[in-house]
Amino acid sequence: MISWKRIALESVLFAIAVCGGYMLFGVFQGMILTQTYVPDIQSQYEHVEHLQSQVSFGAVLRGGKLITVQGAALFLMLCGLYGSIRYAFARRKR
Repeated sequence: MISWKRIALESVLFAIAVCGGYMLFGVFQGMILTQTYVPDIQSQYEHVEHLQSQVSFGAVLRGGKLITVQGAALFLMLCGLYGSIRYAFARRKR
């Protein structure tokens, strides 16, 4: 019989592995995109209409706490999903 402590530990480790893999995928994707990007400076001088001509002042909000809450919710959801599936398979084997 598998204990709840073991299932909880496996759930946390699974969620850490999935979230860590997702972050590493983003890092590696950014590294590859950065290495392969070659700017075309000559053609950019011909199209300067899109450049900003005024400066805005103020704070830029990029999600902050909302992203943290979403990450924590995803982590808990992964833990719960893995734990419930693992518990169902452990009960089925008995």
